[in-house]
Amino acid sequence: MNRLLGREVCPGVWHFEEDYRVYCTLVRGRDRAILWDTGQGKRDLAAWVAAQSSCLVMNSHGHSDHIGGNFRFPLVYAHPLDWPLMEAHARMMGQTCTLAPLEPGDVFDLGGRRVKIVSLAGHTRGSVGLLLERERLLLAGDGLNPTLLLLGQEAASFAQLRETLEAVERLPFDRYLFSHGPGLLGKAQVGLHLRHLDALQPIPRPGPHGSGAFRSLYQGEAGRSVFFFDRSLLEGAV
Repeated sequence: MNRLLGREVCPGVWHFEEDYRVYCTLVRGRDRAILWDTGQGKRDLAAWVAAQSSCLVMNSHGHSDHIGGNFRFPLVYAHPLDWPLMEAHARMMGQTCTLAPLEPGDVFDLGGRRVKIVSLAGHTRGSVGLLLERERLLLAGDGLNPTLLLLGQEAASFAQLRETLEAVERLPFDRYLFSHGPGLLGKAQVGLHLRHLDALQPIPRPGPHGSGAFRSLYQGEAGRSVFFFDRSLLEGAV
């Protein structure tokens, strides 16, 4: 199972590919560890996690490609707003999972390393991130993806996304990990998304995201931001 360790992005923080283009992260402290997301469930991470020091299992949000392995663990922490998504997935798969609440502001002491839960509401209303202040690193799940999806009833409004991004810009980090790529992204991506909200150019984009889906692209000097979103969000666009 050591091959799962993937890349050590900083001492004690391992970012690895659980399945094709789906990444999980392990954060180790002296006394405890955190497994951030469980992937699609195609690999049994439970035995690997058991070899770590006492390990907490947490979900960045409730989509199936990040919670698929939850059933292998006795307890998983996640934001309650995404519990309906997770419970629906568990019923569909016939797999039970005991959930515990994870709220912005929660702090966990891993032994020599303190981490904090922050809100990343947008991609889903219950999306959260894990902030490592000493390392100036954020684990963002899908909440800050360069191509950001705001699809389905679980997605927040553009107004909520703006509030989230403005708050994230004030957080003490320089780089972040996202759950569909191997590398680190710079905080400048947050500013790109904010500027994109002021320059939305919605284009209908039916296809795998549904017949009512729209796409908008913003190109800035530091890179680009792409949004895929449902028609209903345009009514409250800001």
